[in-house]
Amino acid sequence: MKNWKKLLACLLVGLMALTVFTACDASVGAPMSPKRSNAKSAEALCTRFGVTYDKDLSEKAYYVADWVVSSSVSCKVYPNKPELYRYDNVDDVAKTYLKQGSYAYAFDSMGIGKGIGGGMGANDFTPGFGIKCDNLDANGTSDITFVLPKDGTYPEAMTKAAEGKTKLGVAYVVKDGVSYAVVLFG
Repeated sequence: MKNWKKLLACLLVGLMALTVFTACDASVGAPMSPKRSNAKSAEALCTRFGVTYDKDLSEKAYYVADWVVSSSVSCKVYPNKPELYRYDNVDDVAKTYLKQGSYAYAFDSMGIGKGIGGGMGANDFTPGFGIKCDNLDANGTSDITFVLPKDGTYPEAMTKAAEGKTKLGVAYVVKDGVSYAVVLFG
C-alpha cells in the first residue's frame, strides 16, 4: 500500500509539471493589452491606402487601444466575425461630437486618453474603425460600440475614412493572441 501511495504521488507531481509546461505560451489566457505601432508595423496599411505613417496619430490610436482594454468585460469577439466589439455608454455631449465628426472632442468626453496622455488634442483625424451609437435613453445616455477589425482586414469603415487623407496612425488591441487594429487617418 505504501508503494501505491508513492506511485500516485509521483503521478500527480508529473501531471502538475505537465500542466505548467503546456501553458507556457504567453498569449494563452493573457489579458487584453494595448500595443504600440511603429512605421514598420504600419507599412502594409500605409501601402494599402497610399498614406504616410504619423507617430502622433499612432499615439492617439494607442490612447483608444488603451481605453478599449480598460474594460475587457465589455469586449466581445463573435465567432466567424473578424472584429472585436467594445461596448460602453456615452452622454449627449459625446454623441453630438461624434455626429459632428469632432472625434477628438468626443473621445475626450468619453475619457479616452486623459489617463495616459492628457487628451486627444485637435480634431484632425478620422477613425478607420466602426463606431455605432444608439439613440439616447431616458437617462440621457446612449450605448456606443467600437468595432475594431482584425489586423490585416480592411473593412468599409477603414476604406471610407482613408479617402482624401495623407497620413495614418495605428495601434493594436491584442486579445487571445489576435491583434485588432485601431487606425486613425489624418
